[in-house]
Amino acid sequence: MFKPLLTLLAGVVVSLSALAQVDLNPDHPESYEVQRGDTLWGIAERFLQDPWLWPEIWHVNPQIENPHLIYPGDIIDLTYVDGRPRLGLRRGERPTVKLSPHARRTPLSDAIDPIDLEQIRPFLVKRTIIDEATMDDMAYVFHIEEGHIAGGQGQNIYVRDLDAEVGQSFAIVRPTVKFVEVPATWPYDEAEEFEPGTEDWSYPGGKSISDHVDDFWDHYAMRRRTNATRVLGYEVRQTGIAEVVATGDPTTMVLTSVEIEVLPGDIVMPLFTTNYDQEYIPHGFDQVPENTRVIALSNALFGAARNQVIAINKGTRDGVEHGHVMSVFTENREVRDTVKYPRDDVKTYFSRERRRDARVEIPKEYAGHVMIFRAYDHVSYGLIVRSKQAFKVGYHLQAP
Repeated sequence: MFKPLLTLLAGVVVSLSALAQVDLNPDHPESYEVQRGDTLWGIAERFLQDPWLWPEIWHVNPQIENPHLIYPGDIIDLTYVDGRPRLGLRRGERPTVKLSPHARRTPLSDAIDPIDLEQIRPFLVKRTIIDEATMDDMAYVFHIEEGHIAGGQGQNIYVRDLDAEVGQSFAIVRPTVKFVEVPATWPYDEAEEFEPGTEDWSYPGGKSISDHVDDFWDHYAMRRRTNATRVLGYEVRQTGIAEVVATGDPTTMVLTSVEIEVLPGDIVMPLFTTNYDQEYIPHGFDQVPENTRVIALSNALFGAARNQVIAINKGTRDGVEHGHVMSVFTENREVRDTVKYPRDDVKTYFSRERRRDARVEIPKEYAGHVMIFRAYDHVSYGLIVRSKQAFKVGYHLQAP
């Protein structure tokens, strides 16, 4: 079972003279005993107004075994050095675990997690982002055993364009959404401003006559806009795992496990790997790229709140890394002053000046904070760790 180990600092003790301004939570305790189920973020919130500044005041005691790890029963103490706050660790009493040829007091897997991993686990082990070039070359399921509509465990599926050997296992995945940035101004092919968005995915194979009729506007009248659209990546979700039982065209595979029913059009890719950074040390991102936006919400139609996952339109190529904390703000929005200018006011309807004065722009407002836990080239997933109001697609991210 996936259980990341918490490393508070990468072997570097921050010099007190170089510390940033750290404001303590007005209700902070002088000490706190770590409880099972705690997270680093939650403990940091007890002591600090800005939890992402935790590394600034964490003191690593080299006399403590594994001082970078925090366990239930440990004591976090708040002290002051030269008037600056500092957090230190005292080990609590824990049972000894016998591990031949030596004893270790606590299994490393008992260390507390940085954030609530149950909220993000599906995005770590069952989903990933694939770039456009990779997507175009992937093998695909085109038929299920005996003409079934969907495939279940133990059934055969038939795959095209797969180069594999008998006995190899692959993940079967389903693209869920395409992340894009579309031109915000005309002419589209010369636009410097882009709006993030998502599009439904459909297999880029042959199309019927009705498909071409339906797509006329997008592919012809609006082709300049379509050609200027940037594809940031495709989110894919694992539907099952299959093993090759016969090679050729098609390749025959048997479904050895199924998350959800496998359908024709699902994609075949190498098995998911957990070879990624498992440490989420909260730290501020002071160089947030311009036009960093919320691009998608997970399990939310109209707004996302604390402990829900969002996607943003920036990734590792933009400097985003795991543990980065960013502030989220609403968009500028225009509302009508219905007090002075009621909606049914005839004078306002016929007066351009009154109509203009009736429109009032509301400035951006603070919505909360998000912490990045998985970053790809152009897209990143983040967990909402604070929310003053519901997050919506299009909201802006800035330095915390």
